[in-house]
Amino acid sequence: MFEGFSLFVGALLDALIGPNLFVPGEPFLIAAGYQLHQGIYTGLIAVLLGGFLGDQMSYVIGRKFGFSAQKKLVKWQPKVRRPIAKCRHLMTKKGNYVLSFARLLGPVAWVVPFIAGSQKVTWQRFTLFSTIGLILGVGQFVAWGYLLSYGVEHFPIIEQAKIFTIEHIPTLLALGGCLVFYWIGKKLRWRFLFTKLTLAVVLSMVYVNYTHFFFYADDNQLEAVAKTEKLAQRETELAHLTLKVYPGKSSVFDAQAVNVVYYGETPKTLMNELGWIENKTFSRNDLELMDYVQLLKDKTPPVSDLYWNHIPQEMAFQLPGNLVKRSHIRWWQAGRDPQTKQKLWLGALSYDDGLQLTPYSGIVTVLHSVDPNVDAERDRLLAQVAGGFSAHQVSLSEALTPVVLDEEHDYFTDGRLLIITDLAENKILPAGDLLL
Repeated sequence: MFEGFSLFVGALLDALIGPNLFVPGEPFLIAAGYQLHQGIYTGLIAVLLGGFLGDQMSYVIGRKFGFSAQKKLVKWQPKVRRPIAKCRHLMTKKGNYVLSFARLLGPVAWVVPFIAGSQKVTWQRFTLFSTIGLILGVGQFVAWGYLLSYGVEHFPIIEQAKIFTIEHIPTLLALGGCLVFYWIGKKLRWRFLFTKLTLAVVLSMVYVNYTHFFFYADDNQLEAVAKTEKLAQRETELAHLTLKVYPGKSSVFDAQAVNVVYYGETPKTLMNELGWIENKTFSRNDLELMDYVQLLKDKTPPVSDLYWNHIPQEMAFQLPGNLVKRSHIRWWQAGRDPQTKQKLWLGALSYDDGLQLTPYSGIVTVLHSVDPNVDAERDRLLAQVAGGFSAHQVSLSEALTPVVLDEEHDYFTDGRLLIITDLAENKILPAGDLLL
């Protein structure tokens, strides 16, 4: 379907006045981009040639038939009345810019060559600037087709923008609804509109929070489990891992620290022996509102999700505390050590110190304020493990560059990782560690 001639005809009809009201050219241009990634250049030539001839033919029709053709066109398709009027106005004011950027102006692009001909724009001027516009307009969709064929995951900025947009859809929809509410109120001249708008924003944010935590947070549970199981089977070295986690899937959020590593089947046994309490998490547990209320009463509120490699923590624990101040740690499986064959777990250990309003995973919500001094909690856990659990060896590894508190990090650290190794499984410690 999308061979060279088909691409030529599709681009031609997309540019030709009349047929372009019905024929969308984007599929043909994107298909040319797909072909270009595969090394086939004829598709690109075909859409450029088709678009050029379509523009030229539309210009000639406008030149020959002028305003009478406009009247017939408007009578036949009333929806073009506004684009024609807008185009004529723009052509009079800034003709060269309109010719150059018409294909980026939406419906206006349908009639620009036709209007240029009817307003007696010289052929040389029209050809020069419309060709520039053709390259810009066709080029953008060809580029998208090329990127789609290549895979957006190869372009980190585009991939992050995609993740960010998907993650923020509920908030964007809520804000869009509030704007519609404001527009209606403005048109109807509601009294106390600002107060009503403020209330609408607050209620929409409350609803977005509720749906995020109690409807959607566990929707990707099966996917998270599958990714975790896949990671658990691979062999990987600690030096090759990203040791940062984020309060959302995109890295636009400030990072939090991975500051503990555990080599062994599971850190759960050690956590229980040390008196840590296992927490529920929104992504790994199906929590309802009443479950949340009961956990609050027990002073073990659910732990909000952090993401390592787009995966939420597999488990989380806290020391006994109150609702606003507590030590807590989240754990991710990251693979197996190539030398010892033990499972490798990453832990993000920190201290909750109060509450604050914060952007989180596509919403704005009230979460615990994390103490940026993560080294204090790391050293506290080190003392706990070293204080009487001979089945585990502890060490500090100079694995990280020291981090200061800045716009990209919610913590500061001297860069040392706490390494905990289960000696009952394997007495070989990872190379390079400093035994204590």
